[in-house]
Amino acid sequence: MTGIATYKAVLFGPNPMASGMELDLEFVDGEYQDTVVLEAVDEGIVIMRSYRRGHETEEPVPYRFFEEVDEELSGQAEPDVPN
Repeated sequence: MTGIATYKAVLFGPNPMASGMELDLEFVDGEYQDTVVLEAVDEGIVIMRSYRRGHETEEPVPYRFFEEVDEELSGQAEPDVPN
């Protein structure tokens, strides 16, 4: 590590949300981040996609898609109340 607070990373995944996207990430306690989570909102649904760091250590450091969690935004969902 060179004393710089950020490093270049590139995300790879099965869809275009972040596939091939390069970004600057901050070191955490002087180490590369193990997991990156991106969040997007689409039609009232929060989509969280997680990426894990690959074994390569040359920049840009690759992160591979491993999980997606979709949740409705609170307050916008229809209440489940019987009539």
